[in-house]
This record gives sequence, C-alpha cells and structure tokens, in this order.
Amino acid sequence: MTQHHWQNWGGNQAFDCDKLARPGDEAAAIALIQQAVAEKYSVRVAGSGHSFTPVVETKNLLLDLSALSGVLACDSEKLQAQVWGGSTLASLGAPLWQAGMSIANQGDVDAQSIAGAIATGTKGSGIHYGSISSQVTSLRVVNGRGEVMDIDASTPELLHAAQVSLGMLGPVLRVGLQLIPSYSLREENIILPMEEVWRQWDFLLREYRHFSFWWMPGARSADLYQLGEVPAGHCFVKLLREVPHAAPGTPVGEINHRTDQAWRIYPDGTTESKFHELEYMVDANDARDAVQALQQLMLTQFPDAQSPLQVRWQKADHGFLSAQSGRDSTSLSVSGEIGKNYLPFLRAVDSTLAEFQARPHWGKLHFLSRQRVAQLYPDFSRFVQLRRELDPHNLFLNPQLAALFS
Repeated sequence: MTQHHWQNWGGNQAFDCDKLARPGDEAAAIALIQQAVAEKYSVRVAGSGHSFTPVVETKNLLLDLSALSGVLACDSEKLQAQVWGGSTLASLGAPLWQAGMSIANQGDVDAQSIAGAIATGTKGSGIHYGSISSQVTSLRVVNGRGEVMDIDASTPELLHAAQVSLGMLGPVLRVGLQLIPSYSLREENIILPMEEVWRQWDFLLREYRHFSFWWMPGARSADLYQLGEVPAGHCFVKLLREVPHAAPGTPVGEINHRTDQAWRIYPDGTTESKFHELEYMVDANDARDAVQALQQLMLTQFPDAQSPLQVRWQKADHGFLSAQSGRDSTSLSVSGEIGKNYLPFLRAVDSTLAEFQARPHWGKLHFLSRQRVAQLYPDFSRFVQLRRELDPHNLFLNPQLAALFS
C-alpha cells in the first residue's frame, strides 16, 4: 500500500499514513468519514499544519478539508455567521466585513483553519475577549458512529465539550460563530524597558483593546520573531486601539503604526521565521508572579536561550478543555530555537508554570500527563465520557491523545 507523508509548518512533526484525501464538497467528506468508520479506520484532519504537537497524526486516513472554505450564511441581526470548517482565518475577514461583522479578537497568525483554531483553543489578547473557541455557537461534525451531528446551544454540555476538542469528537465540517459589528484597529506598537511595562501594566490593560508584549532576555531575542531592534531587558509592546471604520484598500501608515480593518491588522508577521513554541495559560491574578518566575528562570538557568517571553490576556469561558475554562487568563509563551536542544529549557518552563496550575495551548508543545490534565480541567471526566459516547471505537484518537484522553 502506498504511504502518504505529512509534515507540519514548524518541521518538528511528520508521519506516514495509508490515505490522504481532499474531498471537494461536504457530501464527499461525509462519505469518506463514514467509510472509515465502517472499516474501523482511524481518522484525523490536517488543518493548516500550524500545531507543534502530534495532534494531526494518524496511521490510516488523513483528511484535508481546505476545499470546504468560505462563508455559508450570515445573520446581520443576530451578528452570527456559519462558515465552512476548512476556511482559514485569513479567508473569512473580507466576506464577514462585507456583511458588517468581524471576529471579536484574533491572534498574531491567520493561516490556521477555523476548525483547527477552535479545536486547539487559539486566541488573541484582550481582557474583554475570549478565545475564538468561546465564540462558537454551533458545529457540524461526523462522529465515530458515522452520524452527522449538528451541535448547538440546545445541548449546552455537548457544545462546551466540542468548542475545544482537539478533533476527538469527529471532523468539523461547519462552524457557527457569534460575531460583533465590524471594526478597525490602529497600531501603537512601542519599545519599553521592562520596568516601564511593570509600571504601566494596569493602565495598558485598561486603555487598549489589545495589549500584549514580548520581553527580551538577551540582545538576540528579538531576532527569533523578527521584531526589529529591541535591547535586552526591554519589551516590544503590541498595542491595538479600536478606531472608526477604515476605508477599503491598503493600510494607512507603516508597520507598527498601521490603521486598517481589524482582520488585516492582527497578523503581525512574527511567523516569517520558524520556531517551536510552548504556551501555557495561568490565572490572570497570578500573571505578575508567573512572569517574574519565568524571567528569573531564563536569566539565571538558561542565559543562552534566545527566546523572548510573550505575554497576552484572555477572558474566561466555559469550554471543557479550554485553557480559559472558568478563569480569566494570562498566556505565557516561549520558543525553542530550531537546530538546538531546547527541551531542557522548555521542560524547566513547564515545571515552573506547573506551580501556577498552568494549562497549555493544545496546538503548542507541552509536557502534560493524563493525571495533570485531570487535575487542571474541572470538566475533564465529563469530556472523556462524552468522547467515549461519540467515538466508541476510538477512531479519532492517536497515540498522544490516547495517552491523555482514552
């Protein structure tokens, strides 16, 4: 049998599978999944390959749902839309804007598929905004019994399980989103010494729609994300302010000082270089202590690590496996430099943040065991029960997921 090879964007995950299929429409996708279920074949979905973990791995059928892309329907009164699960975040900005709506908040990258972004808990930064998953109102999946299921608020427990599911409830064909009126953003990005970030911390959280920063432990740290000239001990501070609607066309102003429609401002070019990232979320009340603990670790034990420390904020939500479940959160991320043995550094970061009950971004490197997952997520047992009901033959698990959720 011919084997098909797959590799992720970061180059740290690769595997061979029996079949790689790119269905041209929903009916074809459903037929492929139902056939795999009938034959007890394992099934995973590739998304856009932006996860650093082996979340996509399968030995049997790997689905590429990128042909299922675009906006299916918009409701301007409810500010809701239904979109195909294979749509990239980048592809949704313009049609939603034309309908007078926008996604409430996004991260620094928009190449992910919407289904992949919500499955792993992708988010941006802002104390008034949750992850993209928290904005999901409905999902169409094909479960492990081959049934097409439309999950929505009529079954809230199932919806909360499906909002961040790592694909374990079945491939996602359609996504319903709660949106907000379209809006524009102005960048006011600046470089500040860390002492000044500490001083203005609360002010920047209140004043800006989106406040996040990268702290540079060394002189080369900014190079990893191509952030320009940022001295050691200083921060590249990303500040986005909501402004009146921008006209169609190219952004006004140069990079770091642009004004444009929101969906075109969020992507900031920090993924032009490749790296392998770890990101954990702590309770927002512990943010200062967690940042200081990581700074101390990086300066004293890993002075040669190039990685900046990125800090962002999110509002609490109800997703069973969401990093923000039940608590306003602050995300802390570092990256391993490709070509170097970064595992001791990342494991030390994991150990340091474990003291803060940190939860991972599921698409980024982490070192969780089943025991830790069960302790970190109050709804873990209920999620596992629902997963078993929807996938009784474990067709949507792979070795990593089985170790945590079987």
